[in-house]
Amino acid sequence: MAVVIRIAIPNATVETRTVGDDVHIDIGTSEGPAERSTQTAPGGLAPMLESGDLKVGEVLYWSRPRLGVRHEASVLPNGWLSFEGKPYRTPSGAAVAAAGSQADGWTAWRRQRDGVIIGSLRKPQ
Repeated sequence: MAVVIRIAIPNATVETRTVGDDVHIDIGTSEGPAERSTQTAPGGLAPMLESGDLKVGEVLYWSRPRLGVRHEASVLPNGWLSFEGKPYRTPSGAAVAAAGSQADGWTAWRRQRDGVIIGSLRKPQ
């Protein structure tokens, strides 16, 4: 379920919406299109990029054989995922978009090069 909040600010509009675990804040002015300000924040895959476990542009996949579907997403430079042309801050956000319902992206998405589940690449904090 998506939640949309609209706030009026003189000469600007702010939209906040959630998609799965992701929160998107869009800020726009009457002079130009909305900016996706949250895309500058590091995404959930940023630590794996820093460690070298993932590479920018690397393809992740989620195979769903019972549905006859295979989803693909790519890793963005800021640690976000691009799925069907839209950025998602977390793997779960992208998985929710793919499934249309709750989904754990950390156990769903795998690295295309070797099939490793990306959740297994997370380091304990």
